[in-house]
Amino acid sequence: MSQAAEGDRRYLEDFEVGQRIVAPDEYEVTNERAVAFAEEFDPQPIHTDSQAAADELFGGLVASGWHTLGATTRLIMLARPLGSTPVVGVGIDNLRFIAPVRAGDLLSAEAEVLSVKPSSSRPDRGYLVLRVTTRREADDALVLTQDWTLILPRRGARLDLST
Repeated sequence: MSQAAEGDRRYLEDFEVGQRIVAPDEYEVTNERAVAFAEEFDPQPIHTDSQAAADELFGGLVASGWHTLGATTRLIMLARPLGSTPVVGVGIDNLRFIAPVRAGDLLSAEAEVLSVKPSSSRPDRGYLVLRVTTRREADDALVLTQDWTLILPRRGARLDLST
């Protein structure tokens, strides 16, 4: 590994409870993106057919929650919260779709460190829990929350995930 890559790595010990990671970018939900995503992964009329969606719960087309989840993941990954250390997730808990997302919405995301815990059985690693939130920029409305549990190497250890 190059010196530059090593200097950019983050380890479990680099995090503390309450620390925030704000994604510097935003994601624009367009009608084309929302419909294309839904046609492939969540083909329901509320996500794919404006006319049919008009008579449903939200009164119009809404993006799939899974699309919002994917956009959130992209925003957090582009923020590089772990530097060059790979982000290895072991779980998502408390996933909540709070408000509908529509074409024209601009989404932002941030994460807050909820816990930092060394593994009790593997001294080379530990667990970082992040509360990830997504907001609609226009009105600052919370649209999605979730808690990610990530596995991180401890400083000075070589993390071997093959076992």
